[in-house]
Amino acid sequence: VRPTEDASGYRGIEHPFDLMGKRLGVPFGSTMHYQVLFLLDTFGMMGKVELMNLSPAEIVKAWDERSIDAAACWGVAREHVLEGSDHPGNVLVSSGVLADWGRETFNAVAVRRDFMEDHADFVRHFASILGLLTDSFIDKLGEANVNNVNRWTPSIDPVGSYLPSLTDSLMKAGEEARHPSSEFINDQRRALDLYKFLSTEEQRSCGYLGGGEACGKPSQLHIATQQTAKFLVDQKILHSMGKLAFMGDNETTGTDCSRSDTICGSDAFTLASLEPDLYSLDDWDGVPPFYALNETGRAIEGESSAGDSDCSTKSLIATTLVHYIGDVFRLAETSFVGQSYSDNLDCWWVIKSTDTSRDTVELSFQQVRIWSGDFIYVYSDPSMECDSTSKTKVLLGKITGLDPELPNFLATGCILVHFESDANQERSYNDIENIGDGFSASYKTTTVFRGISSPRGYECPDGQWGSDCSLTKHCLGTTHIDLGDPVAFSSTRTISSGKEIPYRNNLDCIFEIKAAKGNYISFEVEYDIEPTYDYLQLFSGTYGSASGVTPYAFLSAENTKHTYYIPTDDSGYATIHFVTDPLGRRSGFSGSVSAAKSVSSLKSCPVGQSGLLCEIPHCIAQNSIERYDHASSPEVDPTHYIGRVASQIKINSIPANIYCSWPLGKTLGDAVGIRLRFNSPLDLEPQPVAAVGDKIVVNAGDKVAAEVFVEQCSTDDVCSYYWQTGKCEDGACAVRLSVDVGIENFSSAEIKIVTDRSDGGKYYSGVDFDTLFISTCPSGDNVHCEADAGVCVDGRCICDGNIPCTCPCDTGGLVSVFNATLMWILVPIVVLFVAIFIWYRRRKIKKSRAQKAIIQEKEEELEAFRNSIVGMRTATKNYMPKPMSNNSGGTQLSSPAPRQEKVQWCWRETDHLVSNHAPDMIVGNAADGWIKYDPHHSATIETAFRAYKDDEDEKKNSLKFSIDESLKKLTALSSPSGSLKKLTAFSPDTAAKASIVRGTNDSKSVVVIDGYKIDVQDMKQTKVATGFEREIQRNVEIVDTVPEMGHSEITKVDLSNVEVGSSLPDDLNCEPQMALVKGDILQISSQRQDGWAFGSKLHHNDEATARELVRLASKGAADAHIYSDTGWFTLDTTEIPTGDELALLQTKVGSADLDAPLYWDDIKDPTIVQLHRLKQTDKEYKSVTEAFMSTLKPPKFNKKVKVVKVDRIQNLAMWQSYVVKRQTICYRETGGQDGTGSPEVMRRAIERFERKLLWHGTNVEVMDKIMQQGFNRSFCGKNATVYGKGVYFARDAEYSAYPIYAIPDKNGFQYMMACRVTVGEYSPGERNALTPSIRDLSTSTLYDSTVGLLSNDTMMNPSIYVTYHDAQAYPEYLIKFTTS
Repeated sequence: VRPTEDASGYRGIEHPFDLMGKRLGVPFGSTMHYQVLFLLDTFGMMGKVELMNLSPAEIVKAWDERSIDAAACWGVAREHVLEGSDHPGNVLVSSGVLADWGRETFNAVAVRRDFMEDHADFVRHFASILGLLTDSFIDKLGEANVNNVNRWTPSIDPVGSYLPSLTDSLMKAGEEARHPSSEFINDQRRALDLYKFLSTEEQRSCGYLGGGEACGKPSQLHIATQQTAKFLVDQKILHSMGKLAFMGDNETTGTDCSRSDTICGSDAFTLASLEPDLYSLDDWDGVPPFYALNETGRAIEGESSAGDSDCSTKSLIATTLVHYIGDVFRLAETSFVGQSYSDNLDCWWVIKSTDTSRDTVELSFQQVRIWSGDFIYVYSDPSMECDSTSKTKVLLGKITGLDPELPNFLATGCILVHFESDANQERSYNDIENIGDGFSASYKTTTVFRGISSPRGYECPDGQWGSDCSLTKHCLGTTHIDLGDPVAFSSTRTISSGKEIPYRNNLDCIFEIKAAKGNYISFEVEYDIEPTYDYLQLFSGTYGSASGVTPYAFLSAENTKHTYYIPTDDSGYATIHFVTDPLGRRSGFSGSVSAAKSVSSLKSCPVGQSGLLCEIPHCIAQNSIERYDHASSPEVDPTHYIGRVASQIKINSIPANIYCSWPLGKTLGDAVGIRLRFNSPLDLEPQPVAAVGDKIVVNAGDKVAAEVFVEQCSTDDVCSYYWQTGKCEDGACAVRLSVDVGIENFSSAEIKIVTDRSDGGKYYSGVDFDTLFISTCPSGDNVHCEADAGVCVDGRCICDGNIPCTCPCDTGGLVSVFNATLMWILVPIVVLFVAIFIWYRRRKIKKSRAQKAIIQEKEEELEAFRNSIVGMRTATKNYMPKPMSNNSGGTQLSSPAPRQEKVQWCWRETDHLVSNHAPDMIVGNAADGWIKYDPHHSATIETAFRAYKDDEDEKKNSLKFSIDESLKKLTALSSPSGSLKKLTAFSPDTAAKASIVRGTNDSKSVVVIDGYKIDVQDMKQTKVATGFEREIQRNVEIVDTVPEMGHSEITKVDLSNVEVGSSLPDDLNCEPQMALVKGDILQISSQRQDGWAFGSKLHHNDEATARELVRLASKGAADAHIYSDTGWFTLDTTEIPTGDELALLQTKVGSADLDAPLYWDDIKDPTIVQLHRLKQTDKEYKSVTEAFMSTLKPPKFNKKVKVVKVDRIQNLAMWQSYVVKRQTICYRETGGQDGTGSPEVMRRAIERFERKLLWHGTNVEVMDKIMQQGFNRSFCGKNATVYGKGVYFARDAEYSAYPIYAIPDKNGFQYMMACRVTVGEYSPGERNALTPSIRDLSTSTLYDSTVGLLSNDTMMNPSIYVTYHDAQAYPEYLIKFTTS
């Protein structure tokens, strides 16, 4: 993984959670892919990391280009990522660790049984030698055989050590053949140590290769194979588990391996002969190694000597003479001996005859050595356009493999050859014939065309292919079959995949069938094809025609003889296309085709069937929506009924890898969408949202109107789509029986059903629903369905007239129903009138008594409220703490605030890499490419810059003084004018300027940071390792140390009505002070004998005036510690609150409970903090410590943590201040400012705005103040100002546990506070900000707090919270701990 790069601002990956949102390269289907998915699943990260399917060579390239953040790789790619790159990565987790976690992977050598039977001696020899070498390496310390020490000791001696020849076989670029470097040898020796090797004895044991029926239990081979198969099925690489799904008779223990239909009891594996005693390595000691013959591929990429090649489209002229294709592809005249070709090639050769209307071009391949994944395509072009971009090309053959059997290729006029290679770098070695890779081919013109001449491909007898019709093993290219007119004659032709069973991989066979216009093709076929990977594709039309092909049906898996009826296009063509992939083979197919006169298709197919004659038991590429006489939705208006859609007949499971479409075909004038009314619950493979493969898609033009699928779930919370019921049932979200989809454009609207490659062998009944047009709600969408004479069916409305409509059918039932008669309305009114009259009469009599009772009750309530709040006071005057004193001793209320430079250093990124950086790290226009250094490094560079400038200023002043003194002395002398002329030629300005440009001591202008040399004189950043340079820039912004208010924010204050306080006592120097406005209600948390008190405001009478008093008192001091909401004040400016003031505060507090929490111990003195020690057996202790320890784990926190004790902090006054502040914020956001918010609304608001467990690291000097007075910015925000000058809290304890925050005491103990924090509404933090940013300009309302986003954070879940009102947080627990 990429580490954090402070210089560039890149946020690296230190923990698996940091992979969220990042790009990870891994070869799909590999063992590394298997382990990556296990890692992501373990950490709950499935679908949250962008996995990219990259080969090892592509991983190296992507890493160097910085287009991936992590890689799962091995071998040379691993070495490059960790050590060979200019920006090496770190190991996040190794395969060994994942193996220890339960996901072992193995390197195994396997051969097919037929190969073993044909080459038994070789297999025996190979297995024995491999076993000897493995045993030798395990004994590398020489305990069993002392010779093994030298064999596996790194050495450049190829006779004494096996390592040089082993290393040489890798053919690393830049390494000399047969003479690998010591460094490379040592690298490979270390690489061997990364693996765990099993001795031949262990491998043959029941635990590994020897398990099964003979041992009575499955081995690691059985278990690992089953796990791998499941992984491949999940990745849709295998269609199903087959017999690998069952380990043994006893599926719990798997100990009975007698059944042949299980993996444990079958003969799936046969152990080859491992006979370590067959040979002795001692016999070969002193013998030079056997090097690979004629091996190449180690040269630097791009050198032609390594066979690397480039190509572009080439036009060649064919004559009767023999010519060769090639340049760098093995020509007899100019071939590179023993070379391979390059990766990512895309080469074309266009071979034309001189007379394209008459001559035939013949192409012959002399040699073909093409690796898997690379292909040669040979085309003809009936249109004689003869261009690589031509759309009328006809495939004559697709070629790959080592020396495949090939016919000659002939075509009238021209032949096109296309060669493409994949991203894997091929290497040619052990090429005994010294041929090399690639191909050689010759071409010429000829007048002979063996077979039947056709511009559309071969017209050989059935079962034969090639221009000379000599190929019978397998089909090849395009076969043209003309069936003629069935009225004139009857013709039946046979087609197949060939005689070779199983069929070959990478086949591409096209059967182009021509019949008379208006006919269809009858295709009777029996097939056995690898399910969902190999296909028989049936099309109307043909490739290379103007109209192209239209999909009809795709056949895969296994089927007995069946007949399909393929429609032809307007020209009478249909196409059968057989395609196989690089893996897996079956028997193939065999069938016959014949033409039939146009058929009148059935009026409608039975439900779930399709095709021209309803011969297909599932949907096909293009379907029509069948109405079925309106039987399934009889209560719906016929004009709104579109028809029924079903994926397959009910007795079958929905097929894998289908793509079926139903165009709506029509519209209704007032329709606003369609309704899918399911006739049976939707039953598709449940899948997570990030990997949905089976789904219903509704398209409206080029837009997706809706996707409906079955979502995997574990709880009801997951099921939140509007078309879901909200219930998680059996691991899947239930889908509503009626789903409405809005459609704006019906012109090209369609319904599609799509499934992925496999369902893991499970049965799913698929899709079956009626489709209805829906109209708008007649009385508006807010009127309940039943209020407008409608009826709710399956949660959706059928309006009056049986019209499906959009009226709501909420679960609460009818909002208002007016079915009562006039009498039932009048009688209650009369009764109500009489009752009101009686009530009014009695109320008049009791009014005075009731008023007295209310007043008394209110007074008692206020008194109880007064008694419940500790230390409550109200301000009697406007009070401003004493501001800074000027030099004359007077009070300076309006001295100008000093201005300071805000400096940010930046570096210029490469244009296409700017997008890799977080937006907040980009300065100005992204196109300019300026990226911020992080704050720490920016400050370091600024320090170097200032030191350099000071040094230069000192030099300039010293030089100026020296010159001035010299001139004075010279002027005083009576020297000839010539001497003065010589001196005046020396310019002091020039000398000074030269000194500034480059001083004599470069170190003053250079600072080195994380491998980068920053030169603040030349404004360059140079990477020390490579010398690569980038520009740097110093951005300066002039800011006030004390921010000014906007003009609209300033409140005029009459200073004659403001009492200016006296100076703080010396022992309180630099502690916070609070400005007061008359009518403010305060709560005291600490009171002194000298009349000073510390408190927080429960209620602001005029917050704007308070801010103005703070501004005036702080003027001229950037850090005056004067606040509007908390601090020290003189007690004589306050008094006990009145009844009206109590009533006002009670309204703000509302239903909040100001009593101590129920789990607290008894409060002895509400004004003094109490600590209650928790016992280790207490549930409360376990809850706090488990939360604390949960994030203190490697790799982010690599220390061992021991909790010494946990104390509960009980400070009732501080708790009440916190509750009032929490209540104020929640009421503001819920509209209950008057205290009328419902308990449920308040509960939800608290859940949203309060974090019940955030962390704050502290120390012994500060924690007592926090526990007594609460959190205060003046002593809590000293360690961090990156996200604002406030009090910092962390989501994860690992952040706050570092010694910079939780500062150890003299005995090494650290302290952490677990806190409740009301974060309210928050915004991104800004460096040195004294307050959050403005949230609402109209009211000047600020955000409640700010946040800091670390790697992979979101605004919904930030790592850091910063508060600016000291009552926003309450420290609940104090944890004492040690780290080691």
